[in-house]
Amino acid sequence: MRSAVKSSRNGYRTMLLKKRSELLASARHQPEALATSVQSPDDVEFAVRTAEQDVTAVTADLRTRTLKEVEHALGRVAGGTYGICERCEEEIPPNRLKAIPWTRYCLTCQEHLSRN
Repeated sequence: MRSAVKSSRNGYRTMLLKKRSELLASARHQPEALATSVQSPDDVEFAVRTAEQDVTAVTADLRTRTLKEVEHALGRVAGGTYGICERCEEEIPPNRLKAIPWTRYCLTCQEHLSRN
């Protein structure tokens, strides 16, 4: 772990743990929202309920993927590789880590991966 990131390791770990707690807390409400019946004699109400369940499912998927990334980042903190880009192995700028503490890549590499 290098300079600025190394000195702030506990701060990033705290941010990651907080995010993990938030994601786990919000996931507790997920099953009941997906289990709600969409059946309705009213076509409009049926469409609204169906759309709400679609949004809930997409949100749950995003939450799960983010939780996996947070867990992976916590593993990098423990292993001493947190803050190092997994692609180019350069230090990820502290401002990027503050914005997205679970990021795996520097901005240049993320942009390259997003285009391909």
